[in-house]
Amino acid sequence: MPGGDFFVVTAPAWLEVLDEALDACRTHGRADLVQRLRRRRDRASGGTRIAVLGFAKQGKGNLVNAVLNAPVCAVGDAATPAVPVEVGYAAEPGATLVGRADERIPVPVERLTGEVGARPAGSLRRVEVGVPRDLLSAGLVLVDTPAVGDPRSPRTAAALDVLAEADAVVLVSDATTVLGAAELALAHHVRTWCPHVVVALTKIDVCPGWRAVAERNRAALSESGIDAAVLPVSSTVRFAAAKAGDQELNTRSGFPDLLGWIAGQVSRPPESRSALVAAVSVRAAAAELVEALRLRAEEAGQEAGVDQATLLNRAQRRADELRRRNGRWQNLLSDEIADLQSDAEYDLRERTRRIVETIDETFDRGDPVKVWDEFGPWLDRALAEAVETTYTFTAERAEWIAQAVAATFGVQYDLDRVTPPESGADRIAEVRQPRIERFKIGQKAFTGLRGSYGGVLMFGLVTGLAGLPLINPISLGAGVAFAAKTISDEGGMRRQRRQAVAKMTAQRHVDDVFLRFSKECRDAIRHVQRKLRDHFTALAEDLADELARERETIIAGSAERERRTARLRREIDRLAGLHQRAGELGLRAGRAPKELPA
Repeated sequence: MPGGDFFVVTAPAWLEVLDEALDACRTHGRADLVQRLRRRRDRASGGTRIAVLGFAKQGKGNLVNAVLNAPVCAVGDAATPAVPVEVGYAAEPGATLVGRADERIPVPVERLTGEVGARPAGSLRRVEVGVPRDLLSAGLVLVDTPAVGDPRSPRTAAALDVLAEADAVVLVSDATTVLGAAELALAHHVRTWCPHVVVALTKIDVCPGWRAVAERNRAALSESGIDAAVLPVSSTVRFAAAKAGDQELNTRSGFPDLLGWIAGQVSRPPESRSALVAAVSVRAAAAELVEALRLRAEEAGQEAGVDQATLLNRAQRRADELRRRNGRWQNLLSDEIADLQSDAEYDLRERTRRIVETIDETFDRGDPVKVWDEFGPWLDRALAEAVETTYTFTAERAEWIAQAVAATFGVQYDLDRVTPPESGADRIAEVRQPRIERFKIGQKAFTGLRGSYGGVLMFGLVTGLAGLPLINPISLGAGVAFAAKTISDEGGMRRQRRQAVAKMTAQRHVDDVFLRFSKECRDAIRHVQRKLRDHFTALAEDLADELARERETIIAGSAERERRTARLRREIDRLAGLHQRAGELGLRAGRAPKELPA
């Protein structure tokens, strides 16, 4: 780059701007920017660091090796490290692996690739290589970075992390294709954070059309507003020239121009270089903060654009809707509970009626003396099942009512809170067996004698007309027949009385169960009604309180929004002033106005 007279800025001037930017980044919670600016501040003095960045298979490693005329970086199919490789000056070749805990492990240069490949992923921070090259003796450090690719990749993060300490960047792209959108985006990001950037167009020896690619790259960079020169180079030609000692071939490799650019970076006064990179970093950080604050200010402005009357009218409409909703849910709850009480009572009545029909059929056909032992347990089970079924029906309807009422509020109801009490069907008293009169042997004998008397007397008198005595075979036979008939009739009447008593007893038991559990079912439904009423009344009151607080917030929020917007604007103006001061600092450090990033 062209030099010119440099105006050395005193350290306190640019350190003050950098410290102010650090404070601003801390205030706005940008830990990433704080870390980057802190690393830039810690590198306030020292040699020149030039980072070599690019996507995979672009020839970065070959470029660094060709610049130094030494095989210090892995190339081709060799295992390239996922961490930066820093190449500096050393009297004797050597390499050091720097771990995450800053432990340092010396390794021979010729075994560097194998040693790095054998290390677990994530165990290294960087690799330091020292070689005896005059280019590096003035404090120059070349940093070969991992290939840039997926933004989420640790390799990409490690490569971009180098920008926090780089004084200049060589962006590598081969001549097979023009710069794509991803490479232009990378160049824009690099140019934002680093004052000096050059694009090295590699592999021109295998691309006959490299001149057209170079011109298209220059046009693309210019259209994107990226200040970066394009220098075509060939590492292969450079190595051949070095081996043959051919200066003309070396000139054709394009490396003299690249080496001249590197030498220009090294020759910059340290104080001016530090001030310039600090100015560029502060401008980049301030621009990011200003953009974030501008978005917040726009959002605040949009909120402020909705006037207080509109917000109050909106809140009033919600309040009116809440009142209408209160009327709807109360009417719905009242109507559904009334229907549930009627349906539950009818359900239990219908089930007990069918039980009574079964009782009638049972005792119309059977003698209680014979069937009661089997009938009694059946009746108890049937009544328990009827009660339990009615309670299940009631519980399901209660859950449906709860969700129907909750739907008017647009919420869900916790069904565990609306379950009615237990039915208590297991506590139904057993039906008591009625007193059943049995037709005993003595009673049958007495009844038979009473009936036989009429038959003997009647037929004895008739046969007496024929001259037979009162008691004769015919009158005795008639007496026996009359006795059997009388016993049979008496047994039938006694059986009917037993059936009637059994029916009455069973039906009375059914009525008792119905009366008891119909009341308990009504009580359970009223219990559900009270719980739902209390819950949704409290919910409606909470919504009303929330609307009241919202109205208060709307009334008090307008002034607060204006104060917040004013604070954001003042902060934006302060950061814009910091951005401008950093730009002036960069100009005083010797940077031309057109070369400073916006």
